[in-house]
Amino acid sequence: MEETNREPFGPPPAVEDQAGVQAAPEPVEDETARQPEMSRDARNMAMLCHLLGIVGFFAPLMIWLIEREKHRFVDEHGREAMNYQISLLIYVAVSSLLILVGVGFYLLAAFGIAHVVLTVVGAVLAGQGKAWRYPIAIPFLR
Repeated sequence: MEETNREPFGPPPAVEDQAGVQAAPEPVEDETARQPEMSRDARNMAMLCHLLGIVGFFAPLMIWLIEREKHRFVDEHGREAMNYQISLLIYVAVSSLLILVGVGFYLLAAFGIAHVVLTVVGAVLAGQGKAWRYPIAIPFLR
């Protein structure tokens, strides 16, 4: 076995090319370095777009319409929240019709639980400054 004195979390070792010349290791980009810094206000408004979707459709719509010109981050999260709200409205309407068949109750319960979980995940990620796409949202607004 070959022993090395290199630190386990130190810089990567230099790489030799075919001619035996050592090349510098390629720089590793940190994910946070690529993302632009955003204000706390933008993250809070994006978070509210998701959280207020739990209780209704109009509060996230109003926040998105007012704040989308100020912050691109709020525009992206608000648009995603509105796509999800419109999609959920369609899913609930179809599930309500399927109550006649007997499946609708289960679908409504599943969408209710998924709604709370997905909006909380979206709010947490918006608060951290990360992008979020609802897995069941239809992209009406682009």
